[in-house]
Amino acid sequence: MHIITTVGPENATKTVLPFVAAKGAMGRGEKVAMFAMQEATYLGAPGHMDLAELKAPGLPTVQEVLDALLENDALEGFVVCQPCAKARNIIEADLAPWATFGGAGDLARQAAEHDSTLTF
Repeated sequence: MHIITTVGPENATKTVLPFVAAKGAMGRGEKVAMFAMQEATYLGAPGHMDLAELKAPGLPTVQEVLDALLENDALEGFVVCQPCAKARNIIEADLAPWATFGGAGDLARQAAEHDSTLTF
């Protein structure tokens, strides 16, 4: 599954939804590639906010789902849009070890490698 996410810490309820979708795919034995744009770039740079604080009523936190994805080797890639990050003063040193910078070519590659793409 390929997931494009644009929502970040300004809306914790919506921020967790792509991660819950990823967890559902993992439960079906699928790997997940994520591409973070706009405010979602903060998700790949957890020093800018606490992923354990991002949650929706009745759902796990972003950190809990991310931990499960990583433990089960289900996160195929988490690409942070570099131009979007630059506009938010996020630099490579800010990225989590499981995140990388990328651009439109990476987005196109991820989409081409998967049968389905979800956008949040």
